[in-house]
Amino acid sequence: MKATKNARERSEYSVQAVTNSIRMLEVLGDAEHEQSVPELCSKLKLTKSNINKLLLTLKKFGYVDFNKYTNNFRLGVKTFQISQAYINKLSLTEIAMPVLKSLRDSVDESIYVSVISDKNVVYLCVAETNAAVRVRPRIGNIGPAYATATGKVQLAFMEDRDITSFYKDPLHAYTPRTIKSLTALTKELDTIQKQGYAIDNEEYEEGVTCIAAPIKNFMGQVIAGMSISAPTERMKSEHIKKTLLPQLLEAADMLSIKFGYHK
Repeated sequence: MKATKNARERSEYSVQAVTNSIRMLEVLGDAEHEQSVPELCSKLKLTKSNINKLLLTLKKFGYVDFNKYTNNFRLGVKTFQISQAYINKLSLTEIAMPVLKSLRDSVDESIYVSVISDKNVVYLCVAETNAAVRVRPRIGNIGPAYATATGKVQLAFMEDRDITSFYKDPLHAYTPRTIKSLTALTKELDTIQKQGYAIDNEEYEEGVTCIAAPIKNFMGQVIAGMSISAPTERMKSEHIKKTLLPQLLEAADMLSIKFGYHK
């Protein structure tokens, strides 16, 4: 009887240790800076002895790193390797479609995800609206990044935003509203980076307005763009600001989280 009780207690302790380890990794992942032992004790409500035991084990297997200069702890390279392995096994379109469909059902407009290839934007997947009047499907098409909302939102967040390596003055005008110079494009990208979204106001196709938000990965890098595309007559400024944009930003954040992004 005593042996059975001891086995049960050991089992419960092991489960609790795993739970605490997971909670510690989550705390380290959510923290903006390295964490000290006292900070981890406070956040996890555990004793210093328990914290040190967990850190020792996690450090041994590479899930936690110790900074000897600050005596603080941070996530280890093993967490990066596992997250990267997870992402590599799933395609962007596979992860994105449930989010696209949910946003499409909410706003009843076509939702796209696209990536930049060279200097153009490539539309990977779409959740089309059920509205009778809709934008011509762009899935699989290639468009100029500087003239599309989803392209501009990705250009704006490029780490090395040297658009002169992509484009030369003057820029080709697809419509009367297309941005026509690198100076104007740079100014527009600065605004987009500050506000966190982009608008294509009939810059690529007359009669079509799009808004786009960035999709980020676990390193905070923009890996794609999500956009709402619709006939301009349904994309009034007030409707975009009050209804469409908040839902688009929320959906883009949701998809970014699926790629490990933390604000």
